[in-house]
Amino acid sequence: MNYPAAAPPVPVSHVPRWVWAGLVLLHLVALGWQLRRQQPYFPDSGRYVQAAHNLRTHGTLYAESLAGPALRPQEFTIRPPAYPLLLLLTGADTAGRQPLIMLLLQNGLSLLNLTLALRWLASSRLSPRQWGLVLLLAATAPAQIIYANVLMSELLLQTAVVVLWRALLAFGQPARPTRAFAVAALATAAALLSKPVFFPAAAFLLVLGLVTGWRRQRPALAVWGAVPVLVALLWMSRNEARTGYFHFSSITEINLLRYNVRGVLQAAEGPAAAENFVRSTLAESERLPAFRDQQHYVQRAGMTVLWRYPLAYAGQHLRGMLTFFLDPGRFDLVYFLGLQDAAGPGLLHHLNQRGSPALWEYLRHLPLGLLAGLLLILAANLLRLVLVLRFLASRSYSRVSRLLLLALVGYVAFLTGPLGASRFVVPVLPLLLAAAGAGLTAGPAFRSAVGAAWQSLRPATGTGDDG
Repeated sequence: MNYPAAAPPVPVSHVPRWVWAGLVLLHLVALGWQLRRQQPYFPDSGRYVQAAHNLRTHGTLYAESLAGPALRPQEFTIRPPAYPLLLLLTGADTAGRQPLIMLLLQNGLSLLNLTLALRWLASSRLSPRQWGLVLLLAATAPAQIIYANVLMSELLLQTAVVVLWRALLAFGQPARPTRAFAVAALATAAALLSKPVFFPAAAFLLVLGLVTGWRRQRPALAVWGAVPVLVALLWMSRNEARTGYFHFSSITEINLLRYNVRGVLQAAEGPAAAENFVRSTLAESERLPAFRDQQHYVQRAGMTVLWRYPLAYAGQHLRGMLTFFLDPGRFDLVYFLGLQDAAGPGLLHHLNQRGSPALWEYLRHLPLGLLAGLLLILAANLLRLVLVLRFLASRSYSRVSRLLLLALVGYVAFLTGPLGASRFVVPVLPLLLAAAGAGLTAGPAFRSAVGAAWQSLRPATGTGDDG
């Protein structure tokens, strides 16, 4: 007896309810773990909490205790104000107190950001099986729920980035472009007040506002484009009043010397030479009387090293960008779960010091369960990256949507550079998840694009002139 063939799964133009249920469940499990463990602090959380505490008690944004013998100018500007202010408003500015309101808010922001990303993806009409893979990719990106449940600014920045992405997508549509661009400007301002990495983005938005305002004869676009620059200048003026140096954040020089230059010297001259250079540079800079002169000295010394070893730095930068997309997040997992090797240095540290031979030694010292979990996440990250590339190469989606996602993700990855790690991908993680889901439907178009590119690279035959 012949039975009729089963009908293929019908694609849906909305996010299935079971996908929402899965995402909510993931967040509830992570929140429950955090409430049980009661350790919402990562190594960098202390400065945020202290800055919020000082803001409440003394009206001063300073990232260390004000009771010290001498105040350090860099601590006035190392943290932008948005996240400490949010900690203050939610009562999370006192160490040792469970910041329940803040954790609930961050979980809400995480779900909001995923909602905005997946609703964009829903227009691709995924099949139930494809939605299942999207949910699996979300479940194997634990940084999303980890940073929703610790006191770090990643989720606040993620919200600004996702809103910026959706606003710029709407700006490309004919309906209400000025309103969409205004939202994009405010999101950019919020992003740079959350993390210094978005400080340069203010200039890009200003140029975009000026150009599109001129072409469309809408002066309001130029005005809104200037808002992030104005906000940045106001913050820099505040920093100058506090430190005597007109700048956005002291974290720039800290990252330059302690991470970029140190990593290059470890690879080029060895760990001992790198540590000696960092210590001597800091010692020499501290002999200068003015904070501005100290920062300029660090900049000159650091850039001299990078110019001396341009290939070593380029390799370090590219490796960091690749790590940005693929890092499974050992650091995040061991701190969040409270595992024993939480204080141990990561793989990048060992690679910078001893090169590729350190890989096997590092892996064989990891607990077997942790290693298995990290390999699973690494495989999921690799799959996500392949699917994102399929989306970017597909002609099934508009060029504007593909270029915008490439610009935002590429911007964060490039400026993160040698620091690339799972923590730094969190601000663009919903964008990558949406692009990976879109890549699931890009198969035929992707193959035709690759085929056309291959044909264009093949040498022509039978048309040459032998003289």
